[in-house]
Amino acid sequence: MSDTWNALQAAKNKNKNIKELMRNRKWVQNNIVDTKEPVAKPNLLNQQPTKSQEISPENLQSFEKKLFTILTDVNLDFPAPLRSIEKSMNENGEKIALNVIKELLFKFSAQKFIKIKEGENEDITVESVDFVKITAFYHGTVPKRKREEDEFESEKKAAKVSKMDSAKDLESLLSSRTTKERENMKPIEEIRKLLEAPTAKELSMQEKFQSKGGHLKEFCAHGTREECKQISGSKTACGKLHFKKLIHKHTDPSLGDCSFLNTCFHMDTCKYVHYTIEYSDEPKSKSSCSAISKFDKQNTTRLFAPQWVQCDIRALDMKVLGKFAVIMADPPWDIHMELPYGTMSDEEMRTLDVPTLQDDGYIFLWVTGRAMELGRECLKVWGYERCDELIWVKTNQLQRIIRTGRTGHWLNHGKEHCLVGVKGFPTNFNKGLDCDVIVAEVRETSHKPDEIYGIIERLSPGARKIELFGRMHNVQPNWITLGNQLDGVKLLEPDCVKRFKQRYPDENAMKPPTGPEIVD
Repeated sequence: MSDTWNALQAAKNKNKNIKELMRNRKWVQNNIVDTKEPVAKPNLLNQQPTKSQEISPENLQSFEKKLFTILTDVNLDFPAPLRSIEKSMNENGEKIALNVIKELLFKFSAQKFIKIKEGENEDITVESVDFVKITAFYHGTVPKRKREEDEFESEKKAAKVSKMDSAKDLESLLSSRTTKERENMKPIEEIRKLLEAPTAKELSMQEKFQSKGGHLKEFCAHGTREECKQISGSKTACGKLHFKKLIHKHTDPSLGDCSFLNTCFHMDTCKYVHYTIEYSDEPKSKSSCSAISKFDKQNTTRLFAPQWVQCDIRALDMKVLGKFAVIMADPPWDIHMELPYGTMSDEEMRTLDVPTLQDDGYIFLWVTGRAMELGRECLKVWGYERCDELIWVKTNQLQRIIRTGRTGHWLNHGKEHCLVGVKGFPTNFNKGLDCDVIVAEVRETSHKPDEIYGIIERLSPGARKIELFGRMHNVQPNWITLGNQLDGVKLLEPDCVKRFKQRYPDENAMKPPTGPEIVD
C-alpha cells in the first residue's frame, strides 16, 4: 500500500508542477503584451520540495493516526470543513501544515476511506467516512460504533429482562389463588393441621414410655474422679458416673488402657489398665424414690415371667408354642470365623419353621458380615417383607467408639445390623416412638444390647414375643426364649404347657418329638 501511495504522490506532484508551469507560461505571455520589460521566469528546476516531502515517516504516521482519531470522533459533524479538521489537529499546540493535512485527506480519499469535495480556493470538505474500511485498516475500534453497539446491546438486554419480568408476573398472577380458592382452601388446611397433630392417644403413649428423672445417669466425659477434679479445678467431682482404674500387681500403667477393656479374655494376666464403674456414695432422696415408684405403679404394663425352652430349633415343632406378635432372632450365621459356639449352614437357615410362629407381626433379624444378603433372602423365604433396619453402634466400657473389634475380615466392625421385616397386616403397634440407631456398650460375644428389648416392648407392649437362638442372659419378661444353651424347660402358660407335654412326653426338646402331632 505504501508503494502505491508513493507512486500516486509522485504523479500528483508531477501533474501539479506541469499545471504551475502552464500557469506561469500563460502569465508571462499575457504580460509580454503589456510591458516591454523582461520578466523573471521562475526557475522550476530549482524549486524547493514541499514540506510534506520533508516530514519524516514517523511523524507522518503519527499525523495519520491523529487524523484517523478525529475523523472517527463521535463529536465530529459531517460535512466537515478543512479548517475545522486543521483546528482539531493543532489542539495540543502542534503545528501541522495545512498542505500536510490536505495530502493525508487525499490519501484517505484515494484509499476509499473518506469522501471529499473540493471547493474554490483549493478548499476541501469531508462529506462522509467509511467506518468499516478505515477501522479494518487501522485495526482499531470506532467509539461511535462501539457506543451504538453498546446501546443496542443494553436495549436488547433491557427488552429481554422486561420480557422475562412480564412473563414472571404473568405466571405468578396465573398461579396465585383467587379469593374464592383461598376461602375454599381454609377448611382443607385446618383439616390437614388436625391430621398432622398428634392424637391424645399418641401423646399418652409418648408420656407412658418416656423416661422420668432418676432412671438414667450420664457418664462424665473426663473419666475418673481425679481427672474430673483436675480439669474442672474443683475440690469435688461432678455428680455424674465416673470410672475407677483397676491396678493389679501385674498391671503396668505406662502401657495405657487395654483395647478390649471389660471384654478382655485375659484380664487376670493382662498388663494394660482396666476400669470399673465407681458409683456415687450419695443416697437417693426419698422424694425422688417415692415419685419414681408411684409412676411405676401407675404406668407399669402387666408383664409375664420369663419362659424358655432348651431345644434344637432345627427340629422343634413350633406349633406347640402358638402365635407371637414379635419374633427376634440372632442366628449363629456361618461367617467363616472361629466362634465359641456352633454355626448353622445357609440351607438350614432357609428351612427353619419360622412361618408357623406368626401370621401378622414383625421380625427382628440380627445379621453381620456376609449374612446381610442371606438374611434378606431368608426374610423373603419365610414370607416377610423388609420394612426397616436397626443399627447398633458399638462402644467400649469408657463409652468410646470401638476401634479394635474382633470381627471383620478386612475392617474391624464397629456396628451390627438388625433387619426388620413385616408379615401380614399387624395391628395395635406403636409406630414412630424410637430411633433406628442404638449406641450401646459391647459385652461378651453375641450379647446384643438390652435396648433392643425396650424398643420392641414399646412397639408392642404386653404382647407375646419369642426369641430364637437365645441364652440365659437373654430371658426377659413377656418373652419365650428358644436355644440349645438354656437350662431345661420353663413354660407357664397353661395351653402352651399342655401342647408341649403332648408333643414331648419326656419334656426333652433336644430330641425329635415322640408324641402325637398338634392339630391347628
